[in-house]
Amino acid sequence: MNKLFIYCLTSKKYNLFKYLPSNIIPLGLGNNHFPKNFLNENSGNTIVKYNKNLAEMTGLYWVYKNEINKFDENDWIGFCHYRRFWLNDIYQQNHKIKSNLYSKLLIDKKKLEETEAVLAQPTKLQRETILEHFINNHGDEMIYEAINYLDDKNAIDFKNYLSNKEFSCCNMFITKPKIFINYCEFVFPFLLKILKYCDEKNLCIGKNTKLPAYFIERFTSYWFHKNIKISYLSYAQLNNFFVSDTLNKFIDTFKIPRTFMFYPTVLDI
Repeated sequence: MNKLFIYCLTSKKYNLFKYLPSNIIPLGLGNNHFPKNFLNENSGNTIVKYNKNLAEMTGLYWVYKNEINKFDENDWIGFCHYRRFWLNDIYQQNHKIKSNLYSKLLIDKKKLEETEAVLAQPTKLQRETILEHFINNHGDEMIYEAINYLDDKNAIDFKNYLSNKEFSCCNMFITKPKIFINYCEFVFPFLLKILKYCDEKNLCIGKNTKLPAYFIERFTSYWFHKNIKISYLSYAQLNNFFVSDTLNKFIDTFKIPRTFMFYPTVLDI
């Protein structure tokens, strides 16, 4: 039977992990200590030393180098974050469904049968293009240099994509192993060139410490749109109530009645 594995990327241990469905696998990032039941990017073939600047991308690299041989060609492999979990459908921001959050987590593979990849329901930009939003938040020096590293066709297509007003954020996706390998083979050499440039220009400081990661989430959205048949699913953007270690010592916050009403599923910014 084809499997669905979703790696949950986290820099810390949280009590909520003990309540997650078995197909959501905690993967510890960075140099913190994690429980034995967590996967940990400190072992095997790793770029953990770059986690400060590349964020969740070092976790994707670790899976690519150390886990990919565990999958059959028709399995599904995905990524989420400790505050962002895949849901089983598309939901509107102001939904009124009174069920709990746990019942809406993605467990069943049926939603994946007619696609090659799933991206997060897009973030919609109200007043800016993707390019303008990036520059207004992170400056313009790196993004133009990064585009210059691309071949001519991708440079043109990516520039055109940046003129849109929505993209799938956070480097979250679900896809087949072969597509994941193709993505990694293209993205990581590109990303490490960007990181080298940012280091040379001392750009990864302050709010831009994770500048290469912020850039590559726009490029990830572009890469899947350009190369793969995609569909979308919503994700839960969890607040401190859901993540609280204190509450999760005693109860599963995902299963509290009516919790499906408490958070946004569409980000309009």
